[in-house]
Amino acid sequence: MTWARRNRPILFFIFLNMSILAGWRFFFRENTWVAGLGITILQTLALIFNFYYLYQASKKEVTRFKYFWRLLSVGTLIYLSGNITWLFPQIMSGQPVNSAIEFTLWLIAYVVYLAALIYRVWASDRASFKQYYHFNIAVFMVMLSSVIAYYLVDSAWDYTNNSIVMTLVTLAYPLINLSSFFMIAILYYLVQKNRENNKILFLIAGFSFTISADYVYTYLEMNGSYYPGSAPDYLWLFGLWLIGLSAYYVKKENEQQLFNISKPVKHADMMMPYIVTLILIGLVIDSYNWQLNALSLGALVIIVMIIGRQVYVLRQNDELIEEYSYLAHHDSLTGLKNRVSFKKELDAEMAVRKDNEIALLMIDLDRFKIVNDTLGHQVGDLLLKKIANRLLQIMEQGMQVFRLGGDEFAVIISRPKDDVCERIANKILLILQDPFSVDGHDITLTTSIGVSMYPENGKTYEELFRFADTAMYLAKDKGKNGFEFFNEQLNQIMSRRMTIENGLQNGLREGQFSLHYQPKVDLKTRQIIGMEALLRWNHPELGEISPVEFIPVAEETGHIIAIGEWVIREACRQNKRWQRKGLPFLPVAVNVSVKQFQNGKLLSYIKRVLHETGMESRYLELEVTESIMQDIHQSSPVLHDLREMKISISIDDFGTGYSSLHIIQKLPVDTIKLDKSFIAEMEEPSQLAFVKSLIALGESLDLAVVAEGVETESQVNKLLDSRCRIGQGYLFSRPVPVDAFEEMMKDTLINREIRKLGT
Repeated sequence: MTWARRNRPILFFIFLNMSILAGWRFFFRENTWVAGLGITILQTLALIFNFYYLYQASKKEVTRFKYFWRLLSVGTLIYLSGNITWLFPQIMSGQPVNSAIEFTLWLIAYVVYLAALIYRVWASDRASFKQYYHFNIAVFMVMLSSVIAYYLVDSAWDYTNNSIVMTLVTLAYPLINLSSFFMIAILYYLVQKNRENNKILFLIAGFSFTISADYVYTYLEMNGSYYPGSAPDYLWLFGLWLIGLSAYYVKKENEQQLFNISKPVKHADMMMPYIVTLILIGLVIDSYNWQLNALSLGALVIIVMIIGRQVYVLRQNDELIEEYSYLAHHDSLTGLKNRVSFKKELDAEMAVRKDNEIALLMIDLDRFKIVNDTLGHQVGDLLLKKIANRLLQIMEQGMQVFRLGGDEFAVIISRPKDDVCERIANKILLILQDPFSVDGHDITLTTSIGVSMYPENGKTYEELFRFADTAMYLAKDKGKNGFEFFNEQLNQIMSRRMTIENGLQNGLREGQFSLHYQPKVDLKTRQIIGMEALLRWNHPELGEISPVEFIPVAEETGHIIAIGEWVIREACRQNKRWQRKGLPFLPVAVNVSVKQFQNGKLLSYIKRVLHETGMESRYLELEVTESIMQDIHQSSPVLHDLREMKISISIDDFGTGYSSLHIIQKLPVDTIKLDKSFIAEMEEPSQLAFVKSLIALGESLDLAVVAEGVETESQVNKLLDSRCRIGQGYLFSRPVPVDAFEEMMKDTLINREIRKLGT
């Protein structure tokens, strides 16, 4: 619905007033008393409308500007009193009657109006007030002062029979109005970048009309040519209604977007000095009764040409500014608005909506980095363009989509109703799941979305952004390809996550980490044949934190590099210590992150640790996950170098990730470890068959097979029947601290000696 249609009753009422004024003037043009009476009644009605809404605006406004609206309402009440004081004697006497009372009240009202404008300028934020505004205002005031001096001062001097006192009294209105015009000019520039400029520009326009009416009236009155219904009356009435509209929109500003008149004329602020110059030149020529000679005519033509050239330059500059502004506020790849626009728009929406809801959807593409790394950035860029187009297709009224950078997008929804957020989130998930055809590749993506609500979840840009981002990461943690709304429970979860994230670095420095060891057992003899070093963290505030919880955080923050290096060093140091004590020489397995391979320093670090601890490389085993195959070109050379050093390589959680038989055959892998989820469901015939196929696959590739998560004798029997010889799990031992595992190793050594004696 357009602004005009929404405000049709008010616009009709103003038009009706102006029409009645014109009709009244036409029918009663010969009767000065009746004509003046009708005009005053119409102005009085407008003043009543103004006072009511100005007073309501002063109650509605919660900022320091409420005093501005209060002063305006007081001034309007005084002005209304002056009208009523003038109106009743007219009605009672049946003829025009003027007294000093109403003129004094009107003068006081103008002084209060001026005080209100001065306060409004004083209370405004002047940070956006540009330096050249001072020049524009000065030029405007010089022109206005010159016009007043020429057209009014001389006339006032003659009008008051050369009396200085009477001349000053007569010019009191124009002088106060001149000051008001000065304040209006400043105020106009102050609201150029302000979201409330709609209502303030109505006010500025209203005062401009009423003050102009005063000047025209004074001039006509002094020259004896004023009559009721002439130009000043139309200007007065229209100006009064505009002032009332400004107050009316104070209470409407949160309900709908106002008619945007912030830039009624393009480059109005830059063109002001030139327009003023042309006006003054026209008046100067008029003062000479348009008697132009060749020189004055040439000067006039040159001035107009210079102004025309300046207008042309402004247009060119404007094109450049618009281009630069577009680049500054839009993403060059997708054409969507960028992060700069996102912050501005979100701040602006919160300023306008106040108590109404705004939804923020943070969108992150799952595993987009894999596309870039495997297919190249050119394909990645083309994919992002297609994603942006699909997002634009599902945007509805009141929604804006942005690209924040990389694979992150955002959607702002103004005043979302019912389940619109959930509906749009689902549409985004569905539309981005459809395969993309890019440069000969069919690419399938999933998306994680986080949603935060204003003002429920936060009242600042930073809070909404952080909470939506938090919800989005929870969606990722829950398996990706979904959306989550931010809530207080999530806030507690992410607060704990933040504590973990901040504590990781201190954990290493303050010795909060330790290693527990879990034995690998020969399923047939039940002898310990190896061990796995498992990281534990005893946080000073949170207590024991599961690796399942803190390892992903360490991966995301990059702390996994330093932590992983500490684990390798500590495992090698402890194993060598046990060997020096005469305990069995067992290989120790250490989990290694993909990020450690990507870091490029893993090989040299392991060499240094083995040299410093004195442990032989054949007693070190590195466990990697199947995700290492995502970047096989980088990891394969490192794995081969490790094999040459006689370090064993195991694939952990085999069968759950990115396994490729073709790649596994080419990698220097020694062992595959069956994930405990497979072992736990071996009672199911189909799952048992699957486990047997994995074990057979390992045998065919000449790989050792380790079953993780063994907890029952039944599982041991089934594994032995399936030709799996090595197991690891709670049936044999939980991961235990160093001292407890040392006792287990001593028992193993004793048992070996007993068996030797028996033979």
